[in-house]
Amino acid sequence: MTFESDKTIAYWAESSAYDLETGATLLRSKKYPYALFFGHLAIEKILKALVVKHTGIHAPYSHSLVMLAKKTGFDIPDEMFDQLAEFMEFHTEARYPDVKMDFYQKCTKEFAAEKYKEIKKVYKWLRKKLEI
Repeated sequence: MTFESDKTIAYWAESSAYDLETGATLLRSKKYPYALFFGHLAIEKILKALVVKHTGIHAPYSHSLVMLAKKTGFDIPDEMFDQLAEFMEFHTEARYPDVKMDFYQKCTKEFAAEKYKEIKKVYKWLRKKLEI
């Protein structure tokens, strides 16, 4: 089986856009923890598209936004790395029951709206890098 990087990049990019919109829909539906989870997923997938673009091989099987960002080949600002590390909470805590309740209580309308705004800003920055 041959690896077609262009198709793989398109897959990750299209999937990330879908997940970002799904997160926005969940935010409007007041499903705040899951909105942030899908925001994380959108960032993860756009990073995977960038990794494939940079390396020409499959992206690692990982949910670590920081690790994926380091493999993109782009100079990513330190502040954005801090945000990516923070967004990791949305992946782990939305999925695993032992920490889920604390996370759900933290996910107020205001908290989720602010964090989703940050997710969209990071997403747009990364998406522009994909088009370079």
